[in-house]
Amino acid sequence: MLLRVNVSLLAVFFLILLMPLSIARAATHVEVAVDQLNIRSEPGTTTQIVATLKKATRLPITKQQKDWTQVKLPNGNTGWVNNKYVKMIEVPQIKYVRSNVDMLNVRAEPNATAQILQIIDKNGVFLQMRKQGDWAQIKLSDQKNGWVKASFLTETTAPKPVPVPAPAPVPVPTPAPTPIPAPTTMPAPPPPVLPSNTGSGFGQGTIVLTEGYEVYAQPDILGTVIGQIHGGMTINHYGYANGWYTINFNGTYGYIFKPMEQTGTAPTPPSSTPGAPATLPTTTPPSVQELQIRVKNPDSNIRNGPTTAHAVIGTVQPGQVFPVVQTVGDWYLIRLADNSTAYIAGWIVEKIQPAGTLPPTGATYEYNSGMIGNEKVYIYHTHNRESWRNVARNQQGSSVDDPEINITLVGKRLGELLQARGISAMASQDDFAQRLREQNKSYSMSYTESYKAVAAAAATSPHLQYIFDIHRDSDEPRSKVAITINGKTYSRMLFVIGTANPNHLANKKLAEELNARLEASYPGLSRGIILKGSNQGNGVYNQSISEGALLLEFGGTNNTLEEGYNTAEAFAEVFGNYLIESQIAFN
Repeated sequence: MLLRVNVSLLAVFFLILLMPLSIARAATHVEVAVDQLNIRSEPGTTTQIVATLKKATRLPITKQQKDWTQVKLPNGNTGWVNNKYVKMIEVPQIKYVRSNVDMLNVRAEPNATAQILQIIDKNGVFLQMRKQGDWAQIKLSDQKNGWVKASFLTETTAPKPVPVPAPAPVPVPTPAPTPIPAPTTMPAPPPPVLPSNTGSGFGQGTIVLTEGYEVYAQPDILGTVIGQIHGGMTINHYGYANGWYTINFNGTYGYIFKPMEQTGTAPTPPSSTPGAPATLPTTTPPSVQELQIRVKNPDSNIRNGPTTAHAVIGTVQPGQVFPVVQTVGDWYLIRLADNSTAYIAGWIVEKIQPAGTLPPTGATYEYNSGMIGNEKVYIYHTHNRESWRNVARNQQGSSVDDPEINITLVGKRLGELLQARGISAMASQDDFAQRLREQNKSYSMSYTESYKAVAAAAATSPHLQYIFDIHRDSDEPRSKVAITINGKTYSRMLFVIGTANPNHLANKKLAEELNARLEASYPGLSRGIILKGSNQGNGVYNQSISEGALLLEFGGTNNTLEEGYNTAEAFAEVFGNYLIESQIAFN
């Protein structure tokens, strides 16, 4: 009997070791793993579609049910997603806690028999690092963490940053001895400069929130969520830029993305009276005005003063980014993740452009290099780095991307084939992904960026009639996206029409014409036509510029470049015949 119990315990032990990390740690959010994902009103593939979201969108989890997860949408409503098309992730959230009892033991491990490291009272505020069962780990110092029973903790606001004392002034020799001044405390940083009314935003005011919003630590939709604010509130904001409002959230700066329009006047600036309660954080938020630095060297020291003689209070690693509170000579006073401050030498860091800012004044981007002005067909790729699993060099997470071997090669081949048929065509090779990165914009802004190129093409060529945005569809099985006809394998095509623009009926008619011709010449090559409104995705897809604009999906991640080339040949043949039959004169 004892042997049987020991074998059972051993089996359980190995099962725990083999348990995926995603199961061992509870997910807080889902991340969309496909290019477009339908959000449904109830679990099931036949229920109503309430929204369509793009790849890499993150949504908080509200509940789970077998193969489906309920998520909270940006508008405050909820919907259901199929777990096959999302990744379960844990989004770290900044949470400060305090003890709700007078004497609370902090232990070395998450159990009641572990060594007591420290006893805390109700006055201390601590950063909660993580939870494990009924226990929470808190940060006691830069070098030490400890565990407490979570039931004895209460969530609270972040402590205000404490200015770091400045070094004592060096005495100046004089004929008569003079006393050395006592050490002084570095003055608190000046009140923040509120954003001015510029071309990319406007200054302070009030906003009425008719629905709830998540609050972010930085103006970055993929960044850390630090809390939520509920609908039905009127709050002050301290500036708006690039879709983000800066607000005061629990004593620190927070950011909400695209709430209601500005409705009020500027709030009263914070009091500068000594001892008066602060209504704003004491440091400038990481917005357009704030300098940030990125660490270059491994194990870089941070110190309690702006010289190498000051004590080392920790180390930071390459790639870490910190906002700058103040500059002292060749040193930066930086704000750390727990809102404390430290000094770092300027020669081991690099300055970076803050997230959400625009390119430097005078910076312009030229699209459609080589366009002549007589083109009738314009080919481009909003998601230009979409690639295939057999060649893509970036396959982290849900990405299947490559900066060189990607969907633009298929567009280039299609342009060459049309030119060979006497159809004047321009195949853009613009790298919209790089443009977004240079401007610190998220993937969700792809269509906004590619629209600039499409609009420029239409302005350059007055004869332009057909605009094709060619994509590679998501992670679909080959049985759905590949077909062999007469011994040659093709990427199956899908026509996507946005219905939220005035040209959608004309665009749909063109798609129907081409779809019918494809089916006649290459049976099964087309996957058909889908219509998408604004509640199912972008809804426009830059198709408002022309009555001949189409979004074309050429296969999916499990196809190959060669199969894409084969489909380009078939489409060029069908489209060329369509132009002849429509009696369109081309150069």
